[in-house]
Amino acid sequence: MPSTNPIALLPRQARAGSVTVLLVVLLPVLFMLSSYAINIAYVEAVHADVQITTDAAVQAAGRAYIQSGDENAALLAAQDAAARNPVSGKTIPIVASDLEFGSSLRTSMSTGYDFTPVSGEEEGNAVRLTTNNLRNATTPIFSPVFPTMGVDLQIRPHRTAVSTQSTMDVALVLDRSGSMAFASDEVADPYTTPAAAPADWWFGDPAPPNSRWLDVIASVQSFKNYLEASPQKEKLSVSTYSDTTSTEQILTFDYQHILDGLGQHTGQFNGGGTAIGKGLQEGLAAITDASVARPYAVKVMILLTDGIHNTGTSPESVSWSLKNAGVTLFTITFSNEAGQNRMKNLAENCGGLHFHAVDATQLTTAFEDIARRLPSLMTQ
Repeated sequence: MPSTNPIALLPRQARAGSVTVLLVVLLPVLFMLSSYAINIAYVEAVHADVQITTDAAVQAAGRAYIQSGDENAALLAAQDAAARNPVSGKTIPIVASDLEFGSSLRTSMSTGYDFTPVSGEEEGNAVRLTTNNLRNATTPIFSPVFPTMGVDLQIRPHRTAVSTQSTMDVALVLDRSGSMAFASDEVADPYTTPAAAPADWWFGDPAPPNSRWLDVIASVQSFKNYLEASPQKEKLSVSTYSDTTSTEQILTFDYQHILDGLGQHTGQFNGGGTAIGKGLQEGLAAITDASVARPYAVKVMILLTDGIHNTGTSPESVSWSLKNAGVTLFTITFSNEAGQNRMKNLAENCGGLHFHAVDATQLTTAFEDIARRLPSLMTQ
């Protein structure tokens, strides 16, 4: 049966010409559709990358703000982070009006963080970055990959992120064993008295001058001052141990009570063995005390020792209890008589870090380093 297809009835040259005409008509349409799809994909990629850069910038701003309280330092940190994280070869422009400083808190584990801006001289614990300058620029800094054929396709990402210094309950656990009566540069000897002690001194008398215990008191004072000067909203407790344990101050916002609690041992220093495991148990009880601990707070413990565990429950067995309770453990060894490797392993098992100090200056630095490392969160 003869073909009824009109193109098939044409000579071969005519059919080829018809197909060519059809392609010429369709190619621009295909190009426009492909260009549109590529432009849309590019827009989505730019928005995603701008969010990543916004997150990096606000984290840098948050760290600078928490450490210094200086809003200009926070802005410079955000700008530096943006410059190090360009999007499509362009630096996200961040100006002072893009940053807000405030408090970001939550009231329970089941609720999110609420950001509230602060004003005047009041300090907060969070920074919010919104890319208003990027969105409102006179000319968009990002352009579509292909011409938009008259369609007004402007790429103006408007992204927001909040960096929050997290709410924490912090337990100090301090060694008050007999070796803490000696100076940091002398070897502790249970059968002699410290070099700086009065001639008739013995355990039960006030802590001797130049003793490690007094160095610890001075370092805790510095730690307290650092927390008071920062915008953190943290509770602090203090427990001590030798071969016995005690909690001198339950979790409190009044950090002066911490030093008051330690003063009783300064006035009557009894010494004793080094039960690090029992000290950890005492600190865990303090940081999980339901009457004062906040169930939504991050839990941090700072353990200090100048010696080697020599009595009672092993520290390793207690460290698993800390880990199961979600406690981050920082350890400080003070003097070269302390078991550094063991304390380093304990800290690492509980997600923290170990610091070593051989004199009062290094000890103060260790406490301040820990204060600066206390966790921060991305809360939006």
